[in-house]
Amino acid sequence: MANARLCVLLLIGSTLLPAIAVAQDFAAKGFKVVPTSPRQATPEDLAAGKLLYEELCSQCHGESGDGQGVMADLLKPRPRDFRRGIYKIRRTPQGELPTDEDLFRIISNGMPASSMPAWRGLVSDAQIWQLVDYIESFSEDFADYPAEEQFLLEGKPDPTPESLERGEEIYIKAECAKCHGESGRGNGRSAAELVDEWDFPIYPADLTEPWTLRGGGSVEDLYRTVTTGVNGTPMPSFSDAWNSDDLWNLANYLHSLGRKPFWGEILRGSKIAAVPEDAFSDVWEAAPVLDVRLLGQIIQEPRLFNPSVQTLSAQVLFDDNEIALLLTWRDRFENTGEDELPIDRVSVLFPAQELEEGKKPYFLMGDRRRPVDAWQWSANGRTETFLARGMDAVTPRTSPVKSQGVYRDGQYRVVLRRSLKAGQDNEVEFSPGTMIPIAWNVWDGQEGEDGKRRAVSRWYYLLLEPETPLLTWLWPIVVVCLTAGGEFFGLRRLRQHWARQQTGALQPSDGTESQA
Repeated sequence: MANARLCVLLLIGSTLLPAIAVAQDFAAKGFKVVPTSPRQATPEDLAAGKLLYEELCSQCHGESGDGQGVMADLLKPRPRDFRRGIYKIRRTPQGELPTDEDLFRIISNGMPASSMPAWRGLVSDAQIWQLVDYIESFSEDFADYPAEEQFLLEGKPDPTPESLERGEEIYIKAECAKCHGESGRGNGRSAAELVDEWDFPIYPADLTEPWTLRGGGSVEDLYRTVTTGVNGTPMPSFSDAWNSDDLWNLANYLHSLGRKPFWGEILRGSKIAAVPEDAFSDVWEAAPVLDVRLLGQIIQEPRLFNPSVQTLSAQVLFDDNEIALLLTWRDRFENTGEDELPIDRVSVLFPAQELEEGKKPYFLMGDRRRPVDAWQWSANGRTETFLARGMDAVTPRTSPVKSQGVYRDGQYRVVLRRSLKAGQDNEVEFSPGTMIPIAWNVWDGQEGEDGKRRAVSRWYYLLLEPETPLLTWLWPIVVVCLTAGGEFFGLRRLRQHWARQQTGALQPSDGTESQA
């Protein structure tokens, strides 16, 4: 009997001690961990959540939560299989289920650079909680093995030089560049070999574009990711190898690799003495940047639902004779046509004719009535121009466009130059002060993008800033001078008037003196 009790105690101890040790390790390394508080779903909440799920979620995630909805094969990344209980974005230790709050945040905020939208504002918070309850019902693990603790995202240090230096040191020692690349563009030497839990190819995150990070791009988000890992992917947790302060410093460094996006409607060009031919010329540093959102071409077959390139940056400069466009976008792999994959390409679209009543051409390569002037650069160094009246009516023609393109460290930089004046019929002409519609297309050969399978933008506007006339600078000076002169002469006359009044008051009236 005593032996049996001893065996039971040993069994219980072998089960509990590792968990206790982990909790102690977290505290010893400075991590702030608190207990979770799971919700208790009611039958009414589950029933309401089921109706919402079938209406809003089943098309992608499947009616049974298996990730095999009617849209699943068209999406990248594929929808989550809720039955397996493997979730990427969590505040719980690696391998654990997410908390109810984790799921609430994902449903509310969506996942950038994926097909998962943000539902906050479209449905109420109460309905999102009902969805959380129903989604958890797909996996029995939520009832049998709920997460018991979660990390608090507190204690962020200021991004001082010392913090960034320590973070970079950890980035190197932890071999983050092996996947994410030296500059954080997700183009490390292992990037092409990675697969997820379901044997689908998966690419490392591009840290230079934090607005595309699916778990969020703030310092707190990055700290959470390196602390908890990303379940179902090769991205591990570093909480076992580094303490909390180290991971905060790493998060600061990762955040420093990115930048804020420059969204807008107008690409503004500045005039300089001579436009640069070099994509890395220093003069580009002073040119305004416009970040352009790209979406997949889904109107005509063959369609592209999830383009690899979702942001392109554009800059423009001009001189007395030429205009130069600098296009920059990240691409993990260079494809020049030397293998069986398509060539990486980019094109710029302009209306080929003056706009009639302000009506722009159709954004997919124009139409029969309103053609577009298309400039295209390919990674094999070839530059072409086309007159397009739709995606099926593209006519090559003599190209007046000069180019220089460079692929370096997971990024393309391409300069396109042309005369400001049109050299043939149906060709865009540039003049300062005129708003010209402009759009872009991008193809990523690594993902098999070719032909109509491309990333496209809507129409934006290009504005070459006109020179400020000299009179614009002179008029304020003239106005100030006139105002000052007016005040001077006005005050002078006013003083003279006061002086005359005072003199008249001192003189006796009618020429007589008063007598006692």
